[in-house]
Amino acid sequence: MPRASARLTWTTFLAFLLFAGPSPAADGAWPGLRGPAHDGAVRQARLSAPGKPSGLAVAWKKALGSGYSMVSVEGDLVVTLFAAGDADVAAGFDAATGAERWRHRIGDAYKGHDGSHDGPISTAVLAQGRVHGLGPRGRLFTLEAATGKEIWSKDLVAEHGAAAPHYGFTTSPIVVDGVLVVEIGAGAGKTIAGFDPADGRLLWTAGDDTIAYHSPIAATIDGKVQVVAAGKKTILGIDAASGKVIWSHAHEGDNAATGGETIVPVPSGEGRFLLLNKSDSSAMIQVTRKGEDHAVEQIWSNNSFRGTYVIPVYHEGHLYGMTGRLFTCVDAATGETRWRSREAGDGFPTLVGSHLVIMTKPGTLLVAEASPEGYKETARLELFPLDQSWSAVSFAGGALYARSMTTLARVEPSAAAGPSGPPVWIARTVLGRFLDEVKTAPDKNAAVESFLSRQKTLPIVEEDGTVHFLYRGEAKDVGIVGDMIGFRREDPMTRVPGTDLFHYSARLEPDAAVHYGFIVDYGKPVADPRNPRPGKGLFGDVSWMSMPAWRPPAYETEAPKEKQGRLEPFEIESKVKEEPARRVSQVYLPAGYDSRKDARYPVLYVHDGKEALDTGGMKNALDHLIGASIEPLIAVFVMPDEKNPHRDLDDVEPYARMIVEELVPAIDRAYRTLPDPLRRATAGAAGGANASLHLAFKHPGVFGRVGSHGAFLMKGAEYEPMIPRPEEHPLVIYLNWGTYHLRSPHEAWDMARGNRELWALLRERGHRPAGGETPDGFGWPCWKARIAEMLSVLFPLSGERRAAAGRLP
Repeated sequence: MPRASARLTWTTFLAFLLFAGPSPAADGAWPGLRGPAHDGAVRQARLSAPGKPSGLAVAWKKALGSGYSMVSVEGDLVVTLFAAGDADVAAGFDAATGAERWRHRIGDAYKGHDGSHDGPISTAVLAQGRVHGLGPRGRLFTLEAATGKEIWSKDLVAEHGAAAPHYGFTTSPIVVDGVLVVEIGAGAGKTIAGFDPADGRLLWTAGDDTIAYHSPIAATIDGKVQVVAAGKKTILGIDAASGKVIWSHAHEGDNAATGGETIVPVPSGEGRFLLLNKSDSSAMIQVTRKGEDHAVEQIWSNNSFRGTYVIPVYHEGHLYGMTGRLFTCVDAATGETRWRSREAGDGFPTLVGSHLVIMTKPGTLLVAEASPEGYKETARLELFPLDQSWSAVSFAGGALYARSMTTLARVEPSAAAGPSGPPVWIARTVLGRFLDEVKTAPDKNAAVESFLSRQKTLPIVEEDGTVHFLYRGEAKDVGIVGDMIGFRREDPMTRVPGTDLFHYSARLEPDAAVHYGFIVDYGKPVADPRNPRPGKGLFGDVSWMSMPAWRPPAYETEAPKEKQGRLEPFEIESKVKEEPARRVSQVYLPAGYDSRKDARYPVLYVHDGKEALDTGGMKNALDHLIGASIEPLIAVFVMPDEKNPHRDLDDVEPYARMIVEELVPAIDRAYRTLPDPLRRATAGAAGGANASLHLAFKHPGVFGRVGSHGAFLMKGAEYEPMIPRPEEHPLVIYLNWGTYHLRSPHEAWDMARGNRELWALLRERGHRPAGGETPDGFGWPCWKARIAEMLSVLFPLSGERRAAAGRLP
């Protein structure tokens, strides 16, 4: 049954994004995700000579299929995993040219779901002329590195009882002391296993924890190499040769995707490990040998690193990684945050010498100094401008190896200049000309005052669709969020040098409407103080703006008294669930209902009715539209469950039963309705839209008309089993969604795409929905403008009905 949470609890969809676990190797190699020392670093290398300008140049690019796996390198061989057609594969490439040398089929292609992309997640490890890898369905395999020929393979699920995580097997194998180590999560005593890398024989198992998206590392503690591996609740130190557990510690992690489910220990000094063990905090532990035993203590725990899948790196007493969408430097000894930077973007760091190489999710490759003094960028390359990247960079033989979801690349240091400037097109705009003028202005703040005073409205909208968002005030950092940017993304605003003015530019359709807000000094999103139009939505209480061709609803003012209907409460005692519940609706009765005793009316059921009335202004809309463009009707605004306002839209099946079995019959008994499916409609926005679609598709004998604004749809195919054929149950359908609907541009979900898929599916089935995509954001300020269109589709006013409506008192 299709379900989408009205509380937007999709963060659990994203646990597939961590993968770790390379093993020690020869000089110049990067055997797997975390590099030769299992810490994401090559400390003795340099990207450029001291005092020389550093730049980046692409040596080659190679198209791949989808996949999250990082790049493993040894000698002249580059290996990564990806989806290719109907199969998941491991492939070897020539390091110098990018030419493919061999390809091995792992199994059938693993399809992305619930927000994930297609393809493998685990990273292969190269050791002693072999490639060891793990497919997303649990196929553990070993290949000849030279030829890609399979030496052996094992099915961890069938042969060892491993439990497949929701997004498939993510853990990356490592080789330690001649043993292939894999976190398999096969139950009590089988958290982690050691295999003979020559033939795949099981050598040992250890641990009683649950494994989700964890990966082990190897670390030296008091002169002895150990496997260090975390599960959901514990972290273990294990002797690789024997499988003996040397020490164990309860890390007290949560069950969050960006917490206890995705821990990869980060070496942070002698015997110290950073654990991103909770979604809202991280912890540093110290492991100390005492005789034959080991003691483990927590040094600190705070929110310096939180809410991220990115694995930090350690350098000279400091850690560098992500806190939400902010690149952050933390004192490893105390957990104190030294600095945060929005400029670095959201990305995955690798340490090369004293430099951070950051592969950002939007596909930009950055180089910055690894310094506690602040973020200082030295080079920037738009490496994958049309794609996403979810992999840290590998460094081997003096070159960087990076991949996006669809492309593999080799990048080499160059003597070119470092960071690039703002986009060229900005220079041709009103703002661009001001930025050029202010450079030489004797009083820059006076120039800013003059520029702002000349603007009739803010944001500034230019004729070509360019929008300039401006914030002025005392601040060290200002970021922007908005429908036009997407969910889980905060973009930096640029300060005009020498002033307190920050700016950000975007391009929108001439009839677009979006929400946006400013983040001042890393706080919560706030409204634009220079824009009087409030907008409440995904980002909180922020601002809302529309482009010149966007048309607001024509019924913002109150209708004349003679056209006003009335609302009256209506209650039923629902017995759908074990505990009876009081359910309240507000019933709208049109003007003339009381005087026309013989008239019967079609009925509209509106879900999440409180929002529709309070924020959507639907009563006022009905007052204006009835008799003008829609026929007279009764509307039932279903109020949220008093005890749990979100329960209805999270648990839609019992809610639908309450509507169909209890509320509809009660309304038909109490009011003069037309009890015909084609005279009864169900409608809603966001989660209410999902409830409406479910009711119409699952109960077409009750509802013959359906209206949907911005439904939560990961995939339109979710509804495929429910959609009736029109020859069996004809439906009148209005389906509307915004181009800037909920989506994560750095991940694999886009609810506008899900609505497009449903639209196409409905047409394939023979239905002809009205509505379609509009360049809107997510929220009632946008949806209000579409109510008239929806109602005119569901209850059009014919000539005969128009004449009858005109005779109403």
